[in-house]
Amino acid sequence: MGDWKTTSKRKWGMWAGPPNNHYSQMVYENGEPCWQGGSRTTTVTLTCGTETALRLVKEPSKCQYIIDFETPVACQPVLKQRGVHSEL
Repeated sequence: MGDWKTTSKRKWGMWAGPPNNHYSQMVYENGEPCWQGGSRTTTVTLTCGTETALRLVKEPSKCQYIIDFETPVACQPVLKQRGVHSEL
């Protein structure tokens, strides 16, 4: 797996969750260049949970990262109903 923790120059992209829970998924794009490839991107899926915890990190394709993140913040209805958040 790539060194996703030290690649900090990803830029906020957009909220990308499904229509019924739009704020459940964040996309970061245009990160540092990959060796012999494009720039790094990360998709973070937020799920409701009693604690804040990183549940899964994977790299399904070169420099394309998927992160599953559990947090009580995702349990709040405000994330699902209001369009006032630009990013967490």
